Amino acid sequence: MKSPKRRRRSTRLVLVLGVMASVLMLPATAMAGIDGGCTGSVVIEGTTYGPNNDTVGNPIVVPIEKDGVVAIWEGKVPFDNENNQGELGIVVGPFTINIATWGDANTANKQGNSGSYSIEEFKDLFPVPESLIPRGVYQLSGEHSADGGRCTGTVMVKLEGSGSIGIATVVGAAITFVTMLGAGLRRKS
Repeated sequence: MKSPKRRRRSTRLVLVLGVMASVLMLPATAMAGIDGGCTGSVVIEGTTYGPNNDTVGNPIVVPIEKDGVVAIWEGKVPFDNENNQGELGIVVGPFTINIATWGDANTANKQGNSGSYSIEEFKDLFPVPESLIPRGVYQLSGEHSADGGRCTGTVMVKLEGSGSIGIATVVGAAITFVTMLGAGLRRKS
């Protein structure tokens, strides 16, 4: 018969693993669009995406397995944009992978900008080979601030492809590892 102390420890472990699994396996819920009056869009393979791509059912599609894909972006702020800075990141489970950061004195007070971003650059941010990047729908969040104001926004991004491993496999491996570790620690006590 298990002691009350052991039972509590087992219950805590199951609770922690359950929370971890749900955080990693369930898609992030989107906050609607962009706050602060900023506007922006991105064109990927001829399709234009914007703030309305803020749900799991209507994400920005990123073809992760295709080589040479470039995202053409543009953005504009409605306020004084001197001394600006910002960042953009993709939320994967409990972590946010930083995709881009920027900052500029912008003494000319330019309120709009545009450019391109290589999907290859994005793939290089993951600490695993391309075939192991988890496919699925994720939250992309960003922020831009300057002397005259601040904007924040969230959209959903679908990493599309048939990768050989999915998030469920990663979660399963993590749970197995933690369980084995817990079993090893249990023997020592």
